[in-house]
Amino acid sequence: MQYQPTLGQIAYAPSQTAQQRIDPGQAMRGDQGASKLLGQLNRAQWSDWRSRFAPYVDELARVAQDNNAPGVAASNASSAVGLAYDNSQQGLDQQREGYGISQTPQQQAAEKRRTSLERSASMVSAGNEARISAQDRQQSILAGGMGLSNIPDRVMNQ
Repeated sequence: MQYQPTLGQIAYAPSQTAQQRIDPGQAMRGDQGASKLLGQLNRAQWSDWRSRFAPYVDELARVAQDNNAPGVAASNASSAVGLAYDNSQQGLDQQREGYGISQTPQQQAAEKRRTSLERSASMVSAGNEARISAQDRQQSILAGGMGLSNIPDRVMNQ
């Protein structure tokens, strides 16, 4: 089975293939000893990089090029906030029932209107923030660590 790390895993991933032993003493053997040794070292380093780091580069490239990521992040954040409001309202209703408190129809309508406005605004805000964060993450990957959040405010506000 081929080792396929993800971004959340530890950066060190030992190679699945057998380690090659390189004899440094061969540099002094024959006319091309040092050249052969240098070639072996370069091939070993390249093989090590391919097995340990290339999967991370591929995963980062996939994340950076995913056009759906900002929309998915926004949708997930918006849904999470909506569920939080629903659960909060359910808890508040149970608490009132436990205390034996009942509201008049006008109070219920006013609370429903207020809660609906707050819920909608919070869902939109959470979705926007998540979309911005996803885009920033993608830009940061593409720019080598300099995403939108690293741009000074005075540049972005102009």
